[in-house]
Order: sequence, then structure tokens, then C-alpha cells
Amino acid sequence: MKVAIVGPIATADVAHLLGSAAATAPRGYGGAPILATLIESLLERGHTVVGITTDVEPDGVRSCVTVRGDRLEMIYCPQRPRAFWPQGGSLGRAADLFSQERKHLRAAIRQAQPDVVHAHWLYEFGWAALQSGVPCLITAHDSPRVILRYMPNLYRLVRLVMAHWVARRAARLTAVSPYMASELRRLTRSPISVIPNPLPRDTERSLRGGADPSMRGGAARIVMILNGWAVHKNGAAALRAFAEVRRAHPSATLNVFGADWGPGEAAHRFASEHGLADGVVFRGPIDHAQLMQELPHFDLLLHPALEESFGTAIAEAMALGVPVVAGAHSGAVPWVVADAGVLVDVRDPSAMAAAMLQLLRDPAARRRLGDAGRRSVLERFSRSAVAAATEAIYLELLPRPTTRMVPA
Repeated sequence: MKVAIVGPIATADVAHLLGSAAATAPRGYGGAPILATLIESLLERGHTVVGITTDVEPDGVRSCVTVRGDRLEMIYCPQRPRAFWPQGGSLGRAADLFSQERKHLRAAIRQAQPDVVHAHWLYEFGWAALQSGVPCLITAHDSPRVILRYMPNLYRLVRLVMAHWVARRAARLTAVSPYMASELRRLTRSPISVIPNPLPRDTERSLRGGADPSMRGGAARIVMILNGWAVHKNGAAALRAFAEVRRAHPSATLNVFGADWGPGEAAHRFASEHGLADGVVFRGPIDHAQLMQELPHFDLLLHPALEESFGTAIAEAMALGVPVVAGAHSGAVPWVVADAGVLVDVRDPSAMAAAMLQLLRDPAARRRLGDAGRRSVLERFSRSAVAAATEAIYLELLPRPTTRMVPA
């Protein structure tokens, strides 16, 4: 079967599948390494895959560019750099509901001639897949309604309108969690299956090799992985919670990874201005493989987000045997964590601090939760399980062969 994976795909995430061709390929669209994991899994299952994305570089491609690698073909489509303001005689992409981007994506899908299109996110990628005329599956990764609530601006309103259009017309949909499925049911009556995000290969390699929580000696080490300094990420409350932990454990450290959390960036500036920087190590974005090497050596993961459609950072920590403190009412978080962590009201810094202190004082509990996390992730989020469930829906979408009646 030939499958087109349409969505935000960064060249860096699929470079190992492109081989030497990656060196001259456009940058693509970062932020969703899970699509590279899905692509690799489908290739391993014997399918032919073409990745179709947009190039978000300001001086990126001006027309669709095809790059053929060792195992993967990629098609990069143009994306206008501005959301609303005109540039070069053209409206911003959101001003016309991404019409130019959708036109290029639609043409790329038809050029690829796949048997099935699997589009990700309910916006330009899903819309283009529907317009291509090829049997398609669309996966919802976020709730535009909830995002608009936390980020009330015109751009997010446009995204909500696009999601409504796509969801109401899609014949087959998947959601990455039961929480996302319930959000999606607000928009459509079409069939929805829950298929979670797959764990990357380098995480799965460590599924049975996480560090033993009882063996982590010395000062308490807490980790947090947050991309962005936004209201729903709840970073300010997390910093206040850690300040309370520091009062009980003056040598404790909090290492934070992700965009806006590097030295001198938004989170660091806020912490410095409010006297919350003591013991916090602002690491910022780092290579995923390096993060997976470091993650097992922390005592616990603090995940303060107010809402998650899935929570890949949580699943990765669980895979490596790291217990989790996260939100009891944070979207899909309780479903992902299950019995592998402590769930609290993350709007309350004191509640987060109390949960962290409880775990730091109880190595046996950390070991028990870490073991539970590894088992849970292996059963629910493995690459093979996710790929098999997705492949089954692809087969449903293929046109059924007609049966010819032979006269007696």
C-alpha cells in the first residue's frame, strides 16, 4: 500500500530515512516528531510512504519540491510567512483560510498518487486531504476550542473555523486520546477511533532499561519538559511550586527543557524578576536522543500543563521509569498517567509541591510508580501497536474490489 502522510514534518526528524538527500532538502515544518515515528513504522511494515508537508522558512520553497531519499520520498510545499499581513502582493495565510497552502498540498497529494492519505491536524493538512479526492483518514491532535480559550486571538479563531469545516466533512477520524475524542464529537458525527501517539524508537529502546529510582542518590533532581511560555503551559505555577520544594530541600534542582525555557528566554526572565530562579537550570530545547539519555536520571517529572491532548513528554518519562506529578483535570493527562504518577490540581502550586515532596521522601513509591509506567507504556503506546491500529483503518478505507458474476 502507498500511504501519504500529510502534516508538519521536519527534515531533521526523517533525515535517517532520506540518507544523503537530507543535506539538500528544505527544512520542512518542525514540532511533530511523532509523524516521523509513524512513517518509519509503516516502512517497516512493508508500505511505501510519501511525506507531504510545508516549508515554514521565511525564505523557503516557492513551489513544491520533491526529495527522494533512501527509503522515503518527501514533498515540500510553500507556506506564506505571515499570518494576516500581506507580503509580496499576497494575503497572509490565515486571511484566506490557508487557500494557497491547501492548493499546493492538494496538488502534491495528487502527484504522489497514494492509495490512502493520512492527514494530521484539522487545519490546512486535513482540508487539503479532503479536497484531494483520495480516501483519507484525519487525526486530531489538539482541540481548537480549548486552544482558543487559552489563546483568544484572531489566528486561533480562524483555526477553529477551519477545524469545524474539516471535522464536519471527514468520513473517518482518529483522536490521540479519549479526551480528544470527546472534544472531536462536538464537531462531527463521523466515526472516531482512539489511537494514541507512538513512542519514538530511541524511547522504546529504553523501555526496560530505565534507572532504578532507589539508586538515584544525592540531591533531589526534578525535570520538566514544556514547549512554550503560554498560559495553558502553567509554567509560573510550576516555578512557584518548585520554590516551595527548595525550602524543604535547599539542594534540589529543577532542569527544564523546551522552547522559551533556555537561558535568557521568557521563562528565565520571569523567574529572575520574581525571585524564582534559585535551583532552576534553564536548558531550553535539546536533541531528543540526548533528552532520552538524561531523563532516566531524574527523580520525577513535573508536568504542570492545564491541558494536553495527549502528553508525549509524560509517556516518555513513564517509559524510562520516571514517576510523574501532573494535572488531575488536564485533558488527556489522567488517561496517559493512569497509575504511574500522582495527579493534583496544578493550578495550586502548593498541591504540586506537596506531591513532589511526598515522592522525594519515598523511594519505594517512586520505584512502584516507575515500574507501573513502563508496563503501561509498553502495553498502550508502543510503535508496533499504534502502527497496527492505524494500518487497520487504512485497509478499511481502500476501495473494495467488485465481484464479477460469471454466467452458469
